Amino acid sequence: MSAGQLENGSSIRKVIDTLALCKKLIPSLGCETADALLRKDVERLALSAPHMLSDIGFKRDTEASSTECAVWARGDMTVRIATLSRVVAIADT
Repeated sequence: MSAGQLENGSSIRKVIDTLALCKKLIPSLGCETADALLRKDVERLALSAPHMLSDIGFKRDTEASSTECAVWARGDMTVRIATLSRVVAIADT
């Protein structure tokens, strides 16, 4: 873009509009928050090696666990692992 084009007010407006559009689109391109990434990692770990949850600070909740569901908790995060279907549910309490 040449300096002559930038001196024209409509060209500057087009550049600003284009940059504003890019700014709106960039966050929606699949960038995940740290919490979302943590949940995915915990879910993957719970499915592949649930006993390893204790290594990252989770404690097995024996009172809430049953033969169908294993429950692990750390702080306000609870991980429920369905024994038969191998489904993981993560909740914040």
